Amino acid sequence: MEDASIAATGSLLPWVRQKASNRYAWLEWVISANLPLSFVEMESTRRYTKLPPVCRNTLRANMEGVTKAVEIKIGNEMPDKFGLLLDGWTHGTEHYLGVFACYETPSGPQYPLLSLAPIVVDAAGRFDAETHMAALAAFLPYFGKDLSNCIFLVGDNCAVNKRLARLMGIPLVGCASHRLNLAVRTLLEPHEADLEQVQSLMKRLRTLTQAAKLRLKTSLKPKLRQETRWGSTYAMLARYFALREFISADDEDLADLMPSPAANRRLKALLLELADVESVSMKLQSEDLNLLDARDLLDGLLEVKPSFRHYLAPDADIVAAPEFESAVIKVLGGRAKLLSRAEKAALKPFERKTAEAADVTEKTAKVGFADRILKRRKVQEDKSAYSQLNAIPPTSNAAERLFSMARMVLRYERNRLSPLMLEMLLFLKLNSKYWDVTTVDAVI
Repeated sequence: MEDASIAATGSLLPWVRQKASNRYAWLEWVISANLPLSFVEMESTRRYTKLPPVCRNTLRANMEGVTKAVEIKIGNEMPDKFGLLLDGWTHGTEHYLGVFACYETPSGPQYPLLSLAPIVVDAAGRFDAETHMAALAAFLPYFGKDLSNCIFLVGDNCAVNKRLARLMGIPLVGCASHRLNLAVRTLLEPHEADLEQVQSLMKRLRTLTQAAKLRLKTSLKPKLRQETRWGSTYAMLARYFALREFISADDEDLADLMPSPAANRRLKALLLELADVESVSMKLQSEDLNLLDARDLLDGLLEVKPSFRHYLAPDADIVAAPEFESAVIKVLGGRAKLLSRAEKAALKPFERKTAEAADVTEKTAKVGFADRILKRRKVQEDKSAYSQLNAIPPTSNAAERLFSMARMVLRYERNRLSPLMLEMLLFLKLNSKYWDVTTVDAVI
């Protein structure tokens, strides 16, 4: 079809060329299914699809064009003040830095992926705060922004991120999930001997002989714990107690690895303790949480686990910007009038411009008296005074999900995929709402 305007066609949707529609179908197929570009040239693919053939070089060129269009669209949507969520990931010999933007729009908080590129190290081979800062400064111009537009960071509570925030002169919001992970380690330390015994048993149950015996009794399979994921410890313990009834006590191959009755009692108590922590951990992975929600979850956990205060308390030593986090939580909770002088200073970069605040106040004034009573809490939050607070994520779990997707793309048979191509595929996959068939029609 030839292009036509909405007014000319009388339709709510603009017409696009058939070529663009076909090319969009190829792009969406390859990107959504994590397929290699060579997929479009395979004989079997062309045999079983009705789409017109396209070569990989053409599809790559179209992908590059759509990527540039999406960069422009995101850049136009981003306000002058925004935050960055970042985390690092090592694959092979490359160390990638994943970065998301965090900002508010009339339709709600937005977190588009901005970059997933390897960090270019200096001559000494260091991955320090300065190299991270240079990496951020390198890609922000593609979105029409620079480091001066960034007013907060979200990431792990590591020394590099803390120094990066100091270099940029902005607050760092430490990942709540990371803090929880550190707190749980203190809970697990006294039980390491028992946990190692269960780990050894799970490994033995995964051998060919034992796995065959287990399959005759249940479809459940053994699970192993991972050092970097405390949640895997909870999963391993839960699976161990689920498998106990299917493990033969007379099996000599397993006799030496079976925990004693006393150890089973200790492990059962630990499993019950971890259940509450696992519930909070899973909730922290929700995509719609703000700092106030995370604080409520951690405070609730501290009520039953006071020993976690060293990592989870609002004023814990690990918190990089306690006054800033406290200020944000007060504003989101409708207690802006209780801000201290230091907290007000921490929120100064988030103050709305006079014109913006007046516009919000005017809209509030137009609301009827009865509606204002019902919306009193929102008025008390004084959101007219500050912007971007609701878009501050309490965790960097979005980056962890990004890295999981990257591992899926970089399968064993795709290790030769270039970092540039990997970034482009994931950029378009995670930012799919910013492009459609009309975008493709405009770039081909």
